[in-house]
Amino acid sequence: PLPIPAGQTTIEFVNRGPELHHVQIVRLEAGKTMADFQAAMQSHGPPPAWITFVGGPNGSIPDGKSTVKVAVSLTAGQYVLICFIPSPEGKPHVAKGMVRPLTVTPARGGVAQAGLPKADNVMTLYDYNFDLDKPLTAGTRTILIRNTSKQFHEVFIAKLPGGTPVTSMMEWLSGGMKAPPPVIPHGGIVGIAAGDDNYLTLDLEPGEYGLYCFLPAPDGREHVQHGMFKKITVTR
Repeated sequence: PLPIPAGQTTIEFVNRGPELHHVQIVRLEAGKTMADFQAAMQSHGPPPAWITFVGGPNGSIPDGKSTVKVAVSLTAGQYVLICFIPSPEGKPHVAKGMVRPLTVTPARGGVAQAGLPKADNVMTLYDYNFDLDKPLTAGTRTILIRNTSKQFHEVFIAKLPGGTPVTSMMEWLSGGMKAPPPVIPHGGIVGIAAGDDNYLTLDLEPGEYGLYCFLPAPDGREHVQHGMFKKITVTR
């Protein structure tokens, strides 16, 4: 429903399109509007200081069945939902109209919604790596993902089938995404600002997975180019 009340909000993301998608939530500074945001996007420069990346569900298999659940804390104000992932020809989905406003109203009775998920694991994001407090095990897991760095970060999770190297995802992207990806998209969270967190709930099978951050660094290079990718093993 739109609008939604402030507080802890769980978003269940289902991708029914033929391409990879995600849902990046950004909060606009008071007084800024959707029109201001669209004008800023035309500049093709770095994100303006009056927007804050608050997370959301990252890409999963575009089969209309797989779901990614992410719990985020939303304060009252104006937000925008965006997909920044590009199509094979290189045009980001946001430039094709995959963007919509979201209004978050003050919580009913002035009390924020209760109910933080119970985390099975904690993942810490920093410049430029991912740390887990303990190994992940198979099953339905809720991971508290914290950004402790000075930059915004994401984590895109992909299963690595049959000994696929963790670097194959970057090679596929740089090659123009002309074939199905060599990895199996498995969700994650999109960009969160320094000091923020999201709760990610997903089903994990035993096997090897890759963790990636594709967001841009101040020098214009993606965080994966600074080494922010990692192979992990999910045990039974």
